[in-house]
Amino acid sequence: MEENAYLGDVIAGLIFFAAGARLLRLAVQSGREPERLLSASFLLWSLGYTLYDVPYALADDDSVRMRFFFAARIALDLGNIGFLLFTRCVFRSRERWATWLVTGTAVCLVAGLAGSLWVGDLEGVRPLSNPWYWPERLAGIVPSAWMAIEGFQQYARARQRRRLGLCDPLLCNRFLLWGVSGALWVILELVLILHEFRYETVQAFSTALGVLTGWLEVIPVALLWLTFFPPAFYRSWITGGAVAAEEDPAHGG
Repeated sequence: MEENAYLGDVIAGLIFFAAGARLLRLAVQSGREPERLLSASFLLWSLGYTLYDVPYALADDDSVRMRFFFAARIALDLGNIGFLLFTRCVFRSRERWATWLVTGTAVCLVAGLAGSLWVGDLEGVRPLSNPWYWPERLAGIVPSAWMAIEGFQQYARARQRRRLGLCDPLLCNRFLLWGVSGALWVILELVLILHEFRYETVQAFSTALGVLTGWLEVIPVALLWLTFFPPAFYRSWITGGAVAAEEDPAHGG
């Protein structure tokens, strides 16, 4: 991918690793499935970003780079499957359609990988000449879209309960951050499709799209860090703002 996106990849990969490691420690302590699934997803995504970037520093052979790229795709897609399982476990554990959604998406991801390997598109950047590009790329949008939908729905419900004093402001804010992160990832996936269309057409990545991709990598991951590990000043800001708003007569009625 274009060099302007590398820094975003590195930062996102590091944050995913730090968050995944902390969640793994929580999973070991609690023994709960959601923490295990989410930590596995984050660590796999971190591995995927690392595998994408390492060959540029260590390898001059394009064939070696392509193997790294394909391994990165495997790690990222496994992380997507783990994230789908997390979303189903937390939000829709009793819904049959959620099980079918996870299964169908996983099949598309695996088919896209296998097909791309067959036609020789190991990097997965040929939307025009590789028909297997599309099952994997479109399936890759599903985890983020589902994340955004669940986050915004839960935020709307939590906001109503918060007005009645039945929901903690931090919990309400976490749902909002969750939804915004998912929405930004959907935008990222669409930008990547445009990026790769341009690459196959003119054999060059767009600098502007590369910069945008980098920001769309970093911002959602930073928001997720605030979701799970908000620092003291952020917790104070969210809870203090909520209290002030409730006490302000202008917000009454």
